[in-house]
Amino acid sequence: MFKPFADEQSSSAIYDLTLENQLDCINLYGNLQITKDQQGLAAAKALQALMNQVVEVLQQQENLPEHIERQPEQEIENPFL
Repeated sequence: MFKPFADEQSSSAIYDLTLENQLDCINLYGNLQITKDQQGLAAAKALQALMNQVVEVLQQQENLPEHIERQPEQEIENPFL
């Protein structure tokens, strides 16, 4: 089960959309098409459930800062090229 902000290893996916845990942020990347059918409804509910978990964890924080400074991700050279 995905627990937001719990570690820097876990992730959850809804089709091609990935939610990736870090201790100070949640990264969302990929693609998710929510179609106007039962499959789209299921995808929307899955996304809503994950985002509700994120909001719940954030709301439970007592001293939530206005803004945190994050170090930009540094690109590394591909050793296989």
